[in-house]
Amino acid sequence: MISKTSTLFCTFFLLSFNFYSAQFTITNSLKTNDAAGLKIGDNATLTAATGVDPNGSGWLRLTNASGNQKGFMYVSQPFGTGLGIIADFEYLTWRNTADTTYLGADGFSVYLFNGNITDANFKLGGYGGSLGYATLNNPATTGLSGGYLGIGFDEYGNYSVASEGRNGGTAAVVPNAVVLRGPTATSNSNPYLTRTELGSRVGTANEIRARNEIDYNTVTTTRPAPSVFYRRVQIYVTKTGADYLVTVRWRKQNETTFTNILSYTMNGTTYPLPASLKLGFAASTGGGFNFHEIRNILLTTPGNIRVDSRTSSASLCNDAANNPITFTVEVTNDTPSDLPNIEFTNQIQDAAGLLLDRSKFQITSLSTTGFTTSTLPTANFTTNNIAGRVGLAKNTSGIVTITGNYSRRSVPTNQNFKNYSTVNTTDITDTDTTNNMATSEVVVRKCSILTNPSMPSYNK
Repeated sequence: MISKTSTLFCTFFLLSFNFYSAQFTITNSLKTNDAAGLKIGDNATLTAATGVDPNGSGWLRLTNASGNQKGFMYVSQPFGTGLGIIADFEYLTWRNTADTTYLGADGFSVYLFNGNITDANFKLGGYGGSLGYATLNNPATTGLSGGYLGIGFDEYGNYSVASEGRNGGTAAVVPNAVVLRGPTATSNSNPYLTRTELGSRVGTANEIRARNEIDYNTVTTTRPAPSVFYRRVQIYVTKTGADYLVTVRWRKQNETTFTNILSYTMNGTTYPLPASLKLGFAASTGGGFNFHEIRNILLTTPGNIRVDSRTSSASLCNDAANNPITFTVEVTNDTPSDLPNIEFTNQIQDAAGLLLDRSKFQITSLSTTGFTTSTLPTANFTTNNIAGRVGLAKNTSGIVTITGNYSRRSVPTNQNFKNYSTVNTTDITDTDTTNNMATSEVVVRKCSILTNPSMPSYNK
């Protein structure tokens, strides 16, 4: 097995991959202007590459908030399925222009497709209500090439409907729903499997659409803050006997735990899981519209311990006199056993992986939530190296929040530094150690000019 450092805020994909053991971890923040390892098409863009957002603070924007848009992205690297799959990501759907007729549309899909499909033979499903995955009769399509599972986050409500050439489903629209459709085939392609209707179902379809479930329905000139509207989604595909259990769960703004919103068992004989898969996203608008945006993708395996690292800002100004930054490190015990002795280490490092001196970065505080025990220090930091033990109950997560200050001009412009975390335990046999390391990088950029060092800096 090739060793791998799991890097959440990377500009490219690193992979530890072996089909026999099926260990893998693939991560990308989609915050930068680097599209290496990604296939991006139609109206989709990286906002850090188009200038909409600073490099290090961007999103994958699948559609603009305008009519008749379509966009897709998929990760070119396949991954093995022997140990199961976790797909973890954040999304935003919002608009800066009123849509008084349709109240936001259409939605987006997360799709898993056969890892043998190449760029040359990749073809999307129908757009519109088919969300880039399912069949459509105008123009005629049999669905996404090699499609295994298409999970629709349906704002308007057509992805559920058995019309426009879609195979099976409801007679009427089902707005604000998460919907599963199955594999692409030469006949009976992308069958309707199940759905979960979200939020209150009282009132007309438009009254349901107007509620903040799949999308944010207050017109705003800037993205809603995470405290106002936030969605982080985790999709699990796990083997249960001869079959496969699909679980979708999410976490909203101001919540600390995930809520299961859908579970469905796919018959392993009818729908055998390919040996490898790829992951992608697609979105569409029509008469109604939203920005559909994705960031912070993590693909890995379930049933073990793992660590995930994120930062309050993926870039900062090298000219600013004060640069506070927060790293949020999530440790997950995804096993049926309590784990009282998880070894945790954390370092603030330069780009080469060397520990940063406190003259360049100083940790000022550390706090923990969700752990049963913790020996991590919470004060009197004399180094940027932290080590200790944490405990987690079965199937739970804990968060280590580390805040510090970056010293102005201590790292050259256009270079970076990073938060590097590891976890390990002897309480269990860890079936996948590729997700036991995580890094969140911070790009140092020049974004202001100081004419007087005593004066505050201003963005250009």
